[in-house]
Amino acid sequence: MRLIYPDVGNCRALIIDGNPSLRSMQANMLREMGVGLVVQTSRVADARRALENRVFDVVLCDYHFDSGQMTGQDLLDDLRRANLLPYDTVFIMVTGEASYTRVAEAAESALDSYLLKPHTASALELRLIQARHRKTALREIFEAIEAGDFALGASLCRQRFEARAEYWLYAARIGAELCIRLGEHVTARELYQAVSATNALPWARLGIARAQLEAGQLKQAGSTLDGLIGDHSSYADAYDVMGRVQLESGDLDAALATYRAAVKITPQSIARLQKQGMVAFYAGAEDEAAEALARSVRIGLRSKMFDAQSLVLLALLHFDKRDNKAFCRNHDNLESALEHRPDD
Repeated sequence: MRLIYPDVGNCRALIIDGNPSLRSMQANMLREMGVGLVVQTSRVADARRALENRVFDVVLCDYHFDSGQMTGQDLLDDLRRANLLPYDTVFIMVTGEASYTRVAEAAESALDSYLLKPHTASALELRLIQARHRKTALREIFEAIEAGDFALGASLCRQRFEARAEYWLYAARIGAELCIRLGEHVTARELYQAVSATNALPWARLGIARAQLEAGQLKQAGSTLDGLIGDHSSYADAYDVMGRVQLESGDLDAALATYRAAVKITPQSIARLQKQGMVAFYAGAEDEAAEALARSVRIGLRSKMFDAQSLVLLALLHFDKRDNKAFCRNHDNLESALEHRPDD
């Protein structure tokens, strides 16, 4: 065994891949490098549960899974949207030639690493060393966030950004997210605009729209999002924010169409299915609401991302249709959800 850095034995890694041979090969590579804990799973649903309940330093995830429509990128997006993935967790996407372009674009916009199949142990080792270096360089920021001192974290991010120090783009993204959380929408927008001016990265343009939305500038946010979606029609996160803008503008039909588009891009996303179902419910599209909400239950009833309001709306739909069997099944799901979350 060759230790790639002194405390690698404390590193916790999760491998997500449907191919048992590849999983085993990657696990052996990690153990040979001295990684202390290696957990393996073949299914996205199991990986989601593991990541919701445990913290991993490194995640190796295949992009494509034969058993379902959900991709590794969908999983990453869901976890980040629900704030279930720590900032210092490095998510490495493993991809074949067919999906290389999409994964490379996602890695650039989300600032994650990726590996091209078949990869060597040395390539994986390089990613781990880079991850270790990033974690060390940004330690003060991560420690402030873990301590709940978001103001300090945002200040440290701005300092790194302004000095154009190492990982300044990554720091700018974290800092802008923290500023939105702190209600400092003008500062967040300025950070996103500065990043966008360097390379017009999609996530920076989306950040501008989010800051505009939080500041109540609905028209400006809608205009920013129109341009972003026009340039990046498969960027599902943009549809999430556009849906919020349309809902706050009172345009229920437009919001429903937007959430439909988001679900079409990521059909296994729990959060987006629930958004589609809830908006459809209030728009009077009962059949669409029932279908979307039922799918979200099948996919994510045990997930921390799941909103029990979906079960309440489904109960109302089943009651209105006098569907006794479905109503009773939904009642059982509500009881099960309550057992897992008694304080909800």
